[in-house]
Amino acid sequence: MSRILFAAVVICLTGCTTYKLWNEAGSDSDLGTVKLSYEYRKYESPQVDERAGIQMARERCKDFHFPNAQRKGEQRECLSGTPENCSRWRVTREYRCIK
Repeated sequence: MSRILFAAVVICLTGCTTYKLWNEAGSDSDLGTVKLSYEYRKYESPQVDERAGIQMARERCKDFHFPNAQRKGEQRECLSGTPENCSRWRVTREYRCIK
């Protein structure tokens, strides 16, 4: 019984895969940029749908009269705690609208 309990604790401490959805975090029609983000907690192992992210960015770029979007960069920031011991993170990805 103790082996099963130990295995369960190890699995929980190593992180659980969680599926995250992209949210619009900002856009600038003058610069032709779109920012998408998601948040996760310390012991989560986040999984995001990359195709859904690029599709969201393309849809927003269409509002700016651009037919496509290209990934520009990504930033990860600690929302709660310090970078060495952070309990909540935000990942923000920026896309550039292109013709």
